[in-house]
Amino acid sequence: MLRIHVENETNAVRLRLEGKLIHPWVDELFRTWMDTSPRIPGHWGVLVDLSEVSFVDARGKAMLAAMRRAGCSLQGPTPFIEAVIEEVESLSKD
Repeated sequence: MLRIHVENETNAVRLRLEGKLIHPWVDELFRTWMDTSPRIPGHWGVLVDLSEVSFVDARGKAMLAAMRRAGCSLQGPTPFIEAVIEEVESLSKD
C-alpha cells in the first residue's frame, strides 16, 4: 500500500509518501504528480518526501529518477531511502 499526501508549503508542494513504492502504486504517484503539477506556480518546486517509504522496486526507482530529471527534490532521512536517492540520482544523470 502507498499513501500520497499533497501538502502546500511556502514556495513548494510536498508529496509525502507512506508505504511501499512498488508496481501497482507507481502509476498512482505519476497521476498525483501530473494532477498537482498544473497547480504549481512556475517558481515553486516539488518535494518528494520519502521518509515514510519502506521499499522501492525497480519501477518505483525509475519513476523517482524521472521525477528528479524533471526537477523534483527527493528527500528521506533513512539509510535505505538515502541509498535509493543516491541510486536514483545516478540514474537521472544518464
